[in-house]
Amino acid sequence: MKISHKDLEACRLSPKSWVEAQGLNGGGRRLGYGRALALAIMEFHKTNSVASASAKIDQYVAKNFTNEKRIANLYQNLDDYATWFDGSAVISADSNVLLAFPVDQNWQLGGYVARIDSLASRYRAILFEGIAAGWKDQLRMPLIQIAIAQLYGRPANEVRVGLQEIDGNVIADTRYSKAQRDAAFMEFMGIGSKVSKLWPKAKS
Repeated sequence: MKISHKDLEACRLSPKSWVEAQGLNGGGRRLGYGRALALAIMEFHKTNSVASASAKIDQYVAKNFTNEKRIANLYQNLDDYATWFDGSAVISADSNVLLAFPVDQNWQLGGYVARIDSLASRYRAILFEGIAAGWKDQLRMPLIQIAIAQLYGRPANEVRVGLQEIDGNVIADTRYSKAQRDAAFMEFMGIGSKVSKLWPKAKS
């Protein structure tokens, strides 16, 4: 069983409500504007071509979107991001990284990390999201730090995790101590135990 890191706070607040909601989402999620932008940015990093990334947006728009203002923002955000990235000192080691943590458990943290930055002697995992108050208290953050460290074979204390607001390209990041990471992992597995007990009831 896998939970997206974006859903973890809701499940943390009420495992029962989260489990019950899964029955309503059986058809899967429709591609959203934010996800489309993240995929276009992945194409930009892969090809170093804004034109190629824009072509990806063309495909997503043709199949999924009709809101003209939001469509225009997709292309503008892509252009702004590419301009920002080309002028920054950021080195992208990877992008659009799918999580499956911990790899040896049935209860896993999933979802995508938008970009992995290679910094001096460390990595940084970035999510393309607004920087809301209290983001450092979200349970997913120290878990993502552990997951990325394991995925790339780095000590966890050499990995930072943070958010980037695409509208303006503002970044905030942090790093969690071993005690914080251990506590987060224990809480996460505890939530998984609650979910596993509730799941058959929700599906019966």
